[in-house]
Amino acid sequence: MFYDFSKKKPALFLAPMADVTNPAFRSIAHERGADFTYTEMIHSDGFNHGDPYAKNRGFSIQDVPYGIQIVGNNAESIAKAAAGLQDLFKPAVKVIDINMGCPAPPITKTGCGAALMAQDYGSPNHPASIVRRVSDAVELPVTAKIRIFKDDEKTIRLAKSLEDAGVSAITVHGRTKDQMYSGNANWDIIAKIKKELSIPVILNGDIVDEKALQSAMDLTGCDGYMIGRGAIGNPHLFWRLKSYLKSGEPENISAPDEFVVRIADLNQYFLLLKRYDLLPHVNIRAHAQWFTKGLPYSREMRLKINELHKDVKIREFSDAELTVERESLGIEIEEIFNEYADKCRQDYS
Repeated sequence: MFYDFSKKKPALFLAPMADVTNPAFRSIAHERGADFTYTEMIHSDGFNHGDPYAKNRGFSIQDVPYGIQIVGNNAESIAKAAAGLQDLFKPAVKVIDINMGCPAPPITKTGCGAALMAQDYGSPNHPASIVRRVSDAVELPVTAKIRIFKDDEKTIRLAKSLEDAGVSAITVHGRTKDQMYSGNANWDIIAKIKKELSIPVILNGDIVDEKALQSAMDLTGCDGYMIGRGAIGNPHLFWRLKSYLKSGEPENISAPDEFVVRIADLNQYFLLLKRYDLLPHVNIRAHAQWFTKGLPYSREMRLKINELHKDVKIREFSDAELTVERESLGIEIEEIFNEYADKCRQDYS
């Protein structure tokens, strides 16, 4: 098993998210309390054809155990990529996760992600068939991340087929493909899946604070809870949730203290991006704007950040030049955060 689910407290997972869960962000989330993290989804065809994406963003800082998520539309291609990624990143990588739930049109229109759930049972590219093929190709455990159907029984049947195919655990996002990320996640169907399966079940969707975590735990009794959008720009959320699991009391933090925490996380994030040569691969302007979420003056801060270097023509830069540009941009972003942190201390004193 890639994670010890026998521990008394449920596990907290950082969801794999495109353009978010790069090695630097995963490292911070782990330090803040995430028990396990996953890479951004790596496309099997791209990896098999030499795309450097995986090499640049698929590693783990200080070899902290983690999982690699693969997206693809063909069992043979996914299996080949899984074997290659296993060899490239061992021994830190502990599990291969197959993306069967991404609802983004650019992904589903090519038959990947949530489109796999529409495959007929028994077909070579049905989710269960893919799991069997990948399991034959790798030594690592294999897991799957799915969404739900409108029909509960159809969802349970899919989950059972994946268990029968040999997945070590299953993550269920409680929304349909058509919902994308709108509306509320359906935890009731995840509770049913948990009762039907003997393997660990991880709930994904709408875990944004301590209250949501407790509600999900009470309703479903899942083995793990995966946090996605709630952690974007706010890896400290894992510290809060971990603290809550230990004490039973939610964190009470003042606005000025929240600024201090967020700035510390942002500064460390920029430092790791620089140290591990990730700056050319990350849009730090967008990421910095995510870190303003929930803070006082967030709109003002985002507007100021958006004005920085807005006339710079990034496409004309080499990686080396882009690194220098983003280092400079990062310094100015930090100055904006510090400026408003001072303002917050004054206004909330």
